[in-house]
Amino acid sequence: MLRCTVLFVLLAAAVGAGKYRDNIPEPTRKWKYTATLDHFTYSPESAETFVLRVFEYDTHWKQNKSGPLFVYTGNEGPLESFYDNTGFMFDIAPQFNALIVFIEHRYYGESIPWGSSEAAFTPDGLRYLSSIQATADFADVIKYYKETYNIEQVVSFGGSYGGMLTAWMRLRYPQLVDVALAASAPLPMMAKTAKPKQKFFQIVTTDFGAVNKRCPEVTRNGFTKLYETVKSAGFEEAVTSTFKLCKPFNMTQFDHLVGWVRNSMLMMAMVDYPYPAEFFGDLPAWPVTAACNLMLDEMDESGDEMKALAAAAGLFYNGTSGTKKCFNIYEDFIECADITGCGTGPAAVAWDWQCCTEFQLATPSNNVTDMFPPLQWDPKIVGKYCSEKYGVTPDPVRASLNYWSADFKAASNIIFSNGHLDPWHAGGVLKDVNPTVKAIMIKDGAHHLDLRGSHPEDPKSVIVARKQEVALIKQWLAEGRAKKNRLDF
Repeated sequence: MLRCTVLFVLLAAAVGAGKYRDNIPEPTRKWKYTATLDHFTYSPESAETFVLRVFEYDTHWKQNKSGPLFVYTGNEGPLESFYDNTGFMFDIAPQFNALIVFIEHRYYGESIPWGSSEAAFTPDGLRYLSSIQATADFADVIKYYKETYNIEQVVSFGGSYGGMLTAWMRLRYPQLVDVALAASAPLPMMAKTAKPKQKFFQIVTTDFGAVNKRCPEVTRNGFTKLYETVKSAGFEEAVTSTFKLCKPFNMTQFDHLVGWVRNSMLMMAMVDYPYPAEFFGDLPAWPVTAACNLMLDEMDESGDEMKALAAAAGLFYNGTSGTKKCFNIYEDFIECADITGCGTGPAAVAWDWQCCTEFQLATPSNNVTDMFPPLQWDPKIVGKYCSEKYGVTPDPVRASLNYWSADFKAASNIIFSNGHLDPWHAGGVLKDVNPTVKAIMIKDGAHHLDLRGSHPEDPKSVIVARKQEVALIKQWLAEGRAKKNRLDF
């Protein structure tokens, strides 16, 4: 769940008091592409179609119609979320005279097969949801643009799962995608060619400890006190009051409450941006610092670790506006096959399905190297859950084989960027693979910060990273043009 130094610097627009967001222009065109439901079988279903939403911005391209296509491969959510938070593409488009296109991922947002959630989100309807089907959708849309507008070169962008898709587009469709920028894409974790999963919650803990070494200790003690509290008489009222729950607490909610708190902290670590942002919620600048300070303030006032834990979690779910009077933990957080959560709404069902079929992004915690209660990931438990809910069991080996098992030695023209603050970076490509598969590390970067628009508070490390990305894109596009000219000659 995705984030410039350029000739055209677009400063983020103010939203509310002191708020900034990417200053993204409205699409010059919103349209729907008629996509094939099943790209890979010869059956009556392969003749069925549905519509994919596409957002287009052609202001910089239409001046001479000579630039490349910049395409964003949509993530596990509505297209607006990524269009509005990927300012980097808009910032650098004038340098390339680029045509910008965002394509929505099937089964997310409004790109729902049969136009009906009731039909699509059933075990039978979900069988057409996979990354392989999605990349085939993207390929068809790219092919349409190349042929319709006589565009020769394509640069693909994506963050998080969208970054995985972008890298896969370069691997599966190199004749369509010339360069790929995959930000915060944990491909080795998915392919199980590396074992970074143990470090996910350790990185979250390190992020909080970097603010103040007391914060991991308070968090660990807060969880311990929660576990102890539910063993005592009258715990229902104590937990309900401390965490400001809308409904009276009972032990059937215990595991979900722990997950709700854990999710708040890992999400704030993911989006630990240096300025207020609203990508995953109404959060202040450096939300990990803000949450840590809330915990320490509560400790100074009450000395109660469980209250301090609740204060930190409340920041994520209530934001800086603080409009919620109480929390409905089942609306805020949905447990699923992804141990780090599946979001909320219909998108949660779609991502749950994908984690029950293709992806096993396992991230256990141990309370030794991290500050969270022990949580072991057991494939048998996940398999049982998926079988009972959807009638399927995870098969990540197939996805791994389809995408080179994250072995990119033979690949080319892919940039993998990762931020040190992002807990997902442990699952990413962190070193150059070859001269044209490059890794860029961003010291003060959170989850795909480099894909967000330039901002006055950007740390130097992300400014440098964006310059490197622009230079590589220019270099590889130029080399591609030179190679084509030689072949044409």
